[in-house]
Amino acid sequence: MTLLVDAGAVGLRWARLEAGRPGAVAVAAARELETEAWPARLGELPAVPRVLVANTAGPAFEARFRAFSAQTWGVEPEFAAAAAEQLGLRNAYRRPGALGVDRWLAMLAAWHRERAPLVVATAGTAFTVDLVDGGGRHRGGVLVPGERLMREALHAQTSGVAAASLLDAAAVEGAFGVNTAGAVQQGARLALAALIDRVAERLAEAEGRAPRVLLAGGAAEDVAPLVRSAARLAPELVLEGLALVAAEGRA
Repeated sequence: MTLLVDAGAVGLRWARLEAGRPGAVAVAAARELETEAWPARLGELPAVPRVLVANTAGPAFEARFRAFSAQTWGVEPEFAAAAAEQLGLRNAYRRPGALGVDRWLAMLAAWHRERAPLVVATAGTAFTVDLVDGGGRHRGGVLVPGERLMREALHAQTSGVAAASLLDAAAVEGAFGVNTAGAVQQGARLALAALIDRVAERLAEAEGRAPRVLLAGGAAEDVAPLVRSAARLAPELVLEGLALVAAEGRA
């Protein structure tokens, strides 16, 4: 059995590799990464001969996971990294490994699915949008704060907004907030949706056809209804990318 692990700031997700794809996905919340919750749950799995990890949770998590894997299964985990070229996808970065592994794996999975011009957005703590042309060439991307970070930045710098936001839960009518908390929430979500649409427009201009737009990440469902482009949710692109790397035989 091969175990696929996606470790990020919002938590830990894992699945077994089944017939070349991720099986049922299990989740540990971000707060559980510093507790014994995820080791206890992963430790219940039977012997795991191979473990592939996409780690954006940081070096401390990597060290802890290496020790856990060695002690629990006697296995040295493989940590995926972005490459200059892999599975028909070419990286735009001059230093390929500097590209976040979550972005790379999401693009690999999206390219494998579509083989067409792509906009791949991932909504997490950070919000990333990457472009892939019809020939499989990564055209670069953008990275901005996610919804939660946008809200926190606004609250931290504007005491009146922060105070008003605490008075009521977010209230929304249509796409717009009808109290302060709702206005802050929808402002962030509309900004992210508009970013996707603008990137999709630019890629369509370059390619002469509308790109496929795929949204991944824990907050994708909140942003997707506000995107004007024809967008589809694909929540497990990172794990799907890990599955492709596993089939290829290298991380």
